[in-house]
Amino acid sequence: MSGYDNTSETVRTTAGSTTLTNNDYDLLVIGATGAVTVTVPAGSSVQPGRFYRVYKDAAAQTITITPASGTIDGGANTTLASGAAHAKGIITDGTNWFTVSSY
Repeated sequence: MSGYDNTSETVRTTAGSTTLTNNDYDLLVIGATGAVTVTVPAGSSVQPGRFYRVYKDAAAQTITITPASGTIDGGANTTLASGAAHAKGIITDGTNWFTVSSY
């Protein structure tokens, strides 16, 4: 949530690799010219139930979402495929990350 009215999600835009923080909620990867890695905090370093959404535009690059430690859906990372607009929402149980929405 933003600090402004507690009804808005914070949105940040990037074209390159980045690490999400407690201030992030939605990350828009727009105009990437190469592969992008988005690192999420270790599930154990944020409150259980913490949610992030990562969106990519239709650029030809693949976006890899990787936790600082732990897993996402039992694996080392998850990806947003190249060539079309995609997004994933992930949530932590306090240890690992899980995809709860994807398109």
